[in-house]
Amino acid sequence: MISSIEHHDVVVIGGGVAGLGAASLLAGWRPRLVGPVPDSLSHPSLAPFVEAARDDLMGMDMSGMAGIPVSPYDTFRLLHHPQRDYKGLDAYPMRWEKRAPLDWALFTDGPPGGLWNDVPRNQLTLSPAHWMELSAYPIAQFYKDYVLDRNPNDLVIKQDLVAYYHALPKKLDLTSGIREGWTITSLMSRDADSGPGFELKATRSSDGETRTITADFVIYAVGPRTLKRRLDVPGEFNQPYVSRHYDHWDDFPGQRVMVVGGGRSADWAATELNDTGRDVIYVMRQPQERHLRLIENSQYLPYYVRIKAILGGEVRTIDTRYETQVTSFGDDGHVCINSSAGEETVHVDHVVVEIGAQPNYGLLEPWGELSLFEGRDAYRLQVPQLKVHPHNFESIDIPGVYPAGYLAENLGISVLGMHATCFPIVADIERKIADRARA
Repeated sequence: MISSIEHHDVVVIGGGVAGLGAASLLAGWRPRLVGPVPDSLSHPSLAPFVEAARDDLMGMDMSGMAGIPVSPYDTFRLLHHPQRDYKGLDAYPMRWEKRAPLDWALFTDGPPGGLWNDVPRNQLTLSPAHWMELSAYPIAQFYKDYVLDRNPNDLVIKQDLVAYYHALPKKLDLTSGIREGWTITSLMSRDADSGPGFELKATRSSDGETRTITADFVIYAVGPRTLKRRLDVPGEFNQPYVSRHYDHWDDFPGQRVMVVGGGRSADWAATELNDTGRDVIYVMRQPQERHLRLIENSQYLPYYVRIKAILGGEVRTIDTRYETQVTSFGDDGHVCINSSAGEETVHVDHVVVEIGAQPNYGLLEPWGELSLFEGRDAYRLQVPQLKVHPHNFESIDIPGVYPAGYLAENLGISVLGMHATCFPIVADIERKIADRARA
């Protein structure tokens, strides 16, 4: 069934942190500054920009700020987190009020929260709880609303973080604009006779309904892990003992479990499986030195303290295979691996493949080869990011498309402000809509 065409000034693709951050601003939530300009923003080249927009921080001169050492992104990140520790709700320099919304809709194939819905059930995040919040709804307020005895400075567990993201649309009155369970299947420029903007096709998973949506602007917030990497070896997708996602140890009742990976998700799976009595064979392409460096640099996380103890013990219970590749998954749990020692066949009950993922830029294929930047941060996130204009995060390749969150160029350690790109994005879109109305 095909519905009539639906139009919005702005369409957001993706319901993760960046998508929800953009939606809250599009829905009319606006920040203002209370008290003095924070010390972290008091540099003489920056403070005047912040002070001049005290009553509506979205009205800052983003173009002018692009010419000073602190970017619009960093400015809003520091306004949200002027210090790294949570100091209480009254310590936030931004306060929020509701103003007139823009015409917007957000399409997401899963629940609010994006990739956090798929993180292993018991896993801690890499960060204190308040680092993971959207600034319009502090996570400390969420803890109060739901009577949860939690410290916003503590590492947040997946269950609490997902519950927070699920509660956020209702708290910020976003529900009517969120189209949950819809997958955007195509994105292209509108034809010349229809005017500027974009045409999107969407399909609803529950009944297969398709819909055509037109929009003047698109915020591309699909997240950094929407396209799973592949080993591209025989048996990867048709052997029943191979799983490409790890949630919980009781999903793997057999005794011998191979984990293929080497990053944080694989480290969590190997450690939890080991500690629940499984015999773990941990296969990694990387050299031992690189893995041990990640472990050593991550000792602030309890499960990295644990894996260091396991690998450093006199009796090592995890069988690590460095600089090793899987060459095939055969019948009855027979896995062929290859290393400097040669070919070997290992018999297992289960295999967990956790080799990471990357952004899905497939929707942007109509615009040809994209200008990409190889982004990396201290959390070992590697993301091919879209190059953008620094004052508004608009794609340099596709005018009117705004990569948000980790997808925008050169954000560095962005976990402290995953939605900070949304402020200059929405401010720019709002300005362009107003300019068109006056023309």
